[in-house]
Amino acid sequence: MAQSAAGDLGKVSSVGTSGSPSLARIDGDSLAEGVYQSLRAAILHGTHRPNQRLVETDLAEELGASRTPVREALLRLGSEGLIIRGRHGWTVREFTMAEIRAIYEVRAALEGYAARLTAQRGEERDFEQLGKLIAEQHRLTARSRIPRASVVDLNDRFHDRIIAAAGNDRLEALVKSNRTYYFNYELASLYSEEQTLASLRDHELLYEAIRRRNADKAELLTREHIRTALAVIEQRLS
Repeated sequence: MAQSAAGDLGKVSSVGTSGSPSLARIDGDSLAEGVYQSLRAAILHGTHRPNQRLVETDLAEELGASRTPVREALLRLGSEGLIIRGRHGWTVREFTMAEIRAIYEVRAALEGYAARLTAQRGEERDFEQLGKLIAEQHRLTARSRIPRASVVDLNDRFHDRIIAAAGNDRLEALVKSNRTYYFNYELASLYSEEQTLASLRDHELLYEAIRRRNADKAELLTREHIRTALAVIEQRLS
């Protein structure tokens, strides 16, 4: 499963209880970086929705910053493709279903290959850490009701561990660039309870394939896992 969330938010530690980002809770080297991380988190978590206008003066007041760091943050977010600039200023980008499908096809290829590399070259400590995450998953699924926020966090840590264990920094950067979209973070809310449990069971099968160094199976399972996530998005958002 995709999105979103904890691993991709950099230095942002939380979002304000009202739904607005809070710079007071950002650990950054500068206010400019804090503004960027806060706005990015708000977009990825859906606080700022697709097609919503982002007005510099309003954002500066909301974040308690001047317009200069806000303007710099908007330019960075624009270069990442998270927002677009039109005649009336910046708006949060809304992706078409075709664009989402293309992103997930790329994810399947990249993350599938990352799983293959991890099965081939992963170290025992990587497998131990994945095993601990699976044990944590067992404790989570034993609960009467599975909290979706915990599912998102566990999902991200599990897949991040696999990607990091592949030992290819360039591949890791490409994978992460294809996971930083709001629909990845909203995916958990689209899953039924049954689909959530099935997705978590996929983790167990993938872990076993990697631990046994079955590279072919690890790649295939990862691709199927991501294709299933895309199918859920297509079903719910079409």
